[in-house]
Amino acid sequence: MIVYRMLFARTFDPIALYRVEEGSRRSITADRVFFVDVNPSYERVMKVRRRDVIGRSFLDVWPISEPRWSQIIVDCLRLGHSVHCEGNSKEAGSFLEAIAFPLPPGMAAVIFLDKTKLKDADEALDRKKNELRNLATQLTLTEESTRRAIAADLHDRIGYDLVAQLHKIRALREKVRPALEAEMAALEANTEKLISESRSLIFELSPPILKEVGINPALESLADNLLTPHGIKWELRAKGTMADFWADDAVCVILYRMARELLINVIKHSGATRVTIIVNRGPGKIMVAVEDNGRGFPENFDLDHNEARKETKSFGLFSIRERLEPIGGTLKIISIPGKGATVAMACPLKLKEGEFK
Repeated sequence: MIVYRMLFARTFDPIALYRVEEGSRRSITADRVFFVDVNPSYERVMKVRRRDVIGRSFLDVWPISEPRWSQIIVDCLRLGHSVHCEGNSKEAGSFLEAIAFPLPPGMAAVIFLDKTKLKDADEALDRKKNELRNLATQLTLTEESTRRAIAADLHDRIGYDLVAQLHKIRALREKVRPALEAEMAALEANTEKLISESRSLIFELSPPILKEVGINPALESLADNLLTPHGIKWELRAKGTMADFWADDAVCVILYRMARELLINVIKHSGATRVTIIVNRGPGKIMVAVEDNGRGFPENFDLDHNEARKETKSFGLFSIRERLEPIGGTLKIISIPGKGATVAMACPLKLKEGEFK
């Protein structure tokens, strides 16, 4: 008993002992739970004196306390095992974790752990995570803006010059001597090749049709450029029109870039022979999904699991989700091992005012 009193008194964490009013164990309520003892830490943290609480009911001492703190006492006595809860305590002025456990016959003990610093650290970490997500999304949009500027510059300054040079070469071919015909033909062919390569480079940097025509034609062109050379058949299915459900340019940029990542994943990892790209527009939402008939994901695949994210494919999906979240987007994966996978991205049509503009 002496050892118990020493441990009880010297424990740094607040502890309170309670008893149930005789005859109320079958229908326990908070008003029938009475203080038996509290340790000095309880007095200090809860700002009460031991002599003022002993013998009084919980609700008498704490009449406006959050229900969670009395409910765990009731639950542990009723269920016969420990019960846990946590939350902000107005009385202590801190974030507490409470663990209640029964002490037969008809008694319970609750130990309180101050988790304020841990809670603050978790909230600070969450804020930093959100900041990183926002930065990643902003980086994607800034990168797209830079890509568009470079692509436009290439098109205006180099593309036009190459086309003008081609016209001059064709005109000269009609005037040169037959001995130079072969050389002029080779020069013409090389210029045509440069024009084709510059157009491909401009498309890879930033497809003009994404801004000028919309995401559907841009995704079709993307699929043709990425999938067709690998012998992967593809189709695009669409529901809802741009006229009825117009999406912000920034939303389309994110979805296009993330769809590109998904198609590259299909090529590298899935072993698929067919891909379906789905674009659905509706009130307030736009969805882009990539569906393939490849090997799918492992059973019980968990994108949040650290081991899963070590794989390139999984980390790519994790990165996609991180870029979608800041604009209110979501990522959903449906897969049957050996029977393909569907990865669906959904975003609001409009960004909040001032967000990623």
